Amino acid sequence: MWRASGEGVPHRHARGFSLLEILVTVALFAMVMGGVYLLYTTMQGTLTRGEMKSDLQQNARVGLDRLVQELRMAGYDPENALGQVTDQPFNEIRAAGDNCLSFVTYRKPGASELSVRVTYNLSNTTLRRRTDGWNPVSKAFAVPPHSDIDPVAEAVSQLSFTYYDAFNRLLKPSVAASGGCPSGSTPSMPLLDATQAAQVRRVGITLRTLETRPRMAAESYTLTSHVYLRNQ
Repeated sequence: MWRASGEGVPHRHARGFSLLEILVTVALFAMVMGGVYLLYTTMQGTLTRGEMKSDLQQNARVGLDRLVQELRMAGYDPENALGQVTDQPFNEIRAAGDNCLSFVTYRKPGASELSVRVTYNLSNTTLRRRTDGWNPVSKAFAVPPHSDIDPVAEAVSQLSFTYYDAFNRLLKPSVAASGGCPSGSTPSMPLLDATQAAQVRRVGITLRTLETRPRMAAESYTLTSHVYLRNQ
């Protein structure tokens, strides 16, 4: 008599994972995932810091480049505004403080060149550029609401100016010469007096940008430039 296949062969039950094996597997998996997460967060932080640095550098360079370019042409006065203006100082440096500078230069909106007063100052963390056109009737530069105020750079934490005469001597703003920058504006601040303003031949500029983000160290970028006035 033939025996059916498998008859009399002992049946072996399938064996599952033990608790110890499961715990070891979970621990190894957690270690691998922890390493992957740590690598991800590190790379993400590096990328974010790189973006912050790039933005800060771009902001600083854009702001400083425009300021330097215009300041070099201070005193170029196609409408002879400085020969007619009624309030001191009677030269291209109209107001000069530690954190604000106002000067006369030009703009060319069309075919003709016009004299303008340009002012750079810091408002909170924004580098602002204010433009006041020359009014030949009132013999003065325009005041608000006829002024144009434009943001030049953001995330700026420091804007400072230093002034030097032809002998490289430092000219310091004084409380005695306090006033608005530009003239007629608020708040009042220590400025160079009219005699000092006429002696300025070189201006040092420091511009610093700063940004902070949650769970990250603050990043900053500082640029410094010295500008010799061409029209002195």
